[in-house]
Amino acid sequence: MNRDDVLRWLEQHPSSVFADPGSVVSRCERAVRRHAIEDAWLAAKRHAETRRKQFEAEGWGNHASEAFVAEEVCHQIAYELRHREPLVGREDAERLAGGNVHEVVDSDGWEVLVRWIIDLARAQELATWREVVRFTHRRGRELVHENHLSHACDLEHARHYPEIAAQIAAALARDYSLQAHPR
Repeated sequence: MNRDDVLRWLEQHPSSVFADPGSVVSRCERAVRRHAIEDAWLAAKRHAETRRKQFEAEGWGNHASEAFVAEEVCHQIAYELRHREPLVGREDAERLAGGNVHEVVDSDGWEVLVRWIIDLARAQELATWREVVRFTHRRGRELVHENHLSHACDLEHARHYPEIAAQIAAALARDYSLQAHPR
């Protein structure tokens, strides 16, 4: 079911909708897209925070260059994320569309909207998840340049791998949060 099908159904069933059908569909679409994008970035943030905690728990590790670890950790997390795409289910419809949309349709109208909401959210979240993975791959090199991370790997200048990895995972979590809630 697509946007036009939903709009057509609402227009053909005026007793099921208590507002302008075009306005309802537009408002619903904006809310679903916004929430699906936010959900994808926040799922990536949760994963990065979990990885940060795992790296911190490792404590000791080999010495490594900051630049090497940044690129490797970003690549590793991107690989992990590629295989952990969040799933959108029927139970998510209310949260995705917002209460305002549900309030202006009866139960039949809501059932029609739910099918569309889930399809729309899945498509949006898939597209956003692909962007999350691309962003994560790129971010390693960017972090090296932005933070002037060292390429030194000698024992006197290099830090331990888990310490650097936890720092990079924390930076990714911050980045994901900013993407979910742009200022």
